[in-house]
Amino acid sequence: MIRTGLILSAIIVLAMIGLSAWAWMMTPADAQIPVHWSATGEVNRYGSRLEAFGLIPAMTAGLSILMALAPRIDPRGRNLAKSGPLLITVWLGLLAILAMTHLALVLPALGLIEADSGLVPKLVLGAVCIFLAVIGNMLGKARPNWFVGVRTPWSLSSDRSWDITHRWAGRGFVLTGLVGGAAIVFAPVGVGLTVFLTLIGTTALGAIAVSYVAWRGDPDRETFNEAD
Repeated sequence: MIRTGLILSAIIVLAMIGLSAWAWMMTPADAQIPVHWSATGEVNRYGSRLEAFGLIPAMTAGLSILMALAPRIDPRGRNLAKSGPLLITVWLGLLAILAMTHLALVLPALGLIEADSGLVPKLVLGAVCIFLAVIGNMLGKARPNWFVGVRTPWSLSSDRSWDITHRWAGRGFVLTGLVGGAAIVFAPVGVGLTVFLTLIGTTALGAIAVSYVAWRGDPDRETFNEAD
């Protein structure tokens, strides 16, 4: 599993480096390149070639190393290993989002798409929604660990809370991915972003509440309060 992840990660990173090298050669040394967009899809910050073409590939390589080491440095690494399909999906899914973000920076820099067309945030947010929908279908099978999943103080202190929280959050992620993704594709950027943030925020807050209630109802929960 880890070997497969590393091989695929290396392919993604090398492809990103190749794209960066091409974009570097095709843009002037003093070029100011769009690197950040507002909620309405308009460019609101420019950066250098190094920031635009070098930062995300470096982040992708670093994330790949961290995910490869996760089962060894996680105190509950055996559980993480049991969640292997989810781990590799999260790993490669995050890399895919970073790769899409990198592509979304390179295309306007090369003049292949209009920077203010609203397409860039749609591409990135669309990739995030696909990622959420996919992992939402797998989240209920995750075992307690410190790297992948909904890690609240209560879900990490009760296996019952972990299981209930992840079944609930999985449904929320799927709903966010499908409804939020549709809003991002078909609605204006600002509206799509609002729908997405509302759904993911509701899911996150709900998961926190569910994890606490489930923890309180678990007689085998871990606690430092002897009165409990």
